[in-house]
Amino acid sequence: MLKIHLCPSPDLYELYHRSGAAVIVVDIFRASTTIVTALSNGAKGILPVTTTEEARIIGTKNNYLIAAERNVRKCDFALLGNDPSEYRPEVIQKKRIVFTTTNGTKSIRIALENGAKEVLVGAFINVSATIDYLQKKQYKEVIVLAAGWKGQMCMEDSLYAGALVSILLKNNRGDACNDGASMAKDLWNTFCSDETQRLDYLKKCEHYKRLEENRLANAVPYCLKMDTKEGVYGVTGTLKGPWITKIQ
Repeated sequence: MLKIHLCPSPDLYELYHRSGAAVIVVDIFRASTTIVTALSNGAKGILPVTTTEEARIIGTKNNYLIAAERNVRKCDFALLGNDPSEYRPEVIQKKRIVFTTTNGTKSIRIALENGAKEVLVGAFINVSATIDYLQKKQYKEVIVLAAGWKGQMCMEDSLYAGALVSILLKNNRGDACNDGASMAKDLWNTFCSDETQRLDYLKKCEHYKRLEENRLANAVPYCLKMDTKEGVYGVTGTLKGPWITKIQ
């Protein structure tokens, strides 16, 4: 049986770390959804970095596509921002991308730097494929690391853990292992299991309003769709850094 722990903020990750557990980093609005989309559309790999300066220098030096976002807006020096719709096959196919975002890429680096056994990138759009991979690898424990917003919890990221637990329970394959995951499961089942209901519920969250104020909320319905992608994506290899690639 797969046990799910929810870590609601990257600032708390050290309290939740378990040496044998896989970590799924989740930033639904929008970094993890963008990463899954880019790799599904043929990007060769994505290098997550913490700072905009790293992205600019590494991208320029190595002729990578530069993707950078801060406070939901694309950085001026970058070709790409943090919206899934930007990552069309004709733009990113067979390209390497260096990527920095306000919350998601920082969370990936925190998981890696604290010794996570394996780091996956999770989104609603590939949740079932990710569950199948975890069970194929025979993991017993999984930590959902919710990227949140600048250290604060975000509803949409924590609810990913609820979806994970709900799907596992439905198939008698797993359960929640801490209060956060259990609460997220109850919220998911009550308010979010239906796509229209999910969108209406998450329009109340702070990050939706942040995107709406910046005229970027058009990405939200796509980010909340379930299982539109079949691949699994995680950190593999260290070619000048930890690259995120398709692993299944």
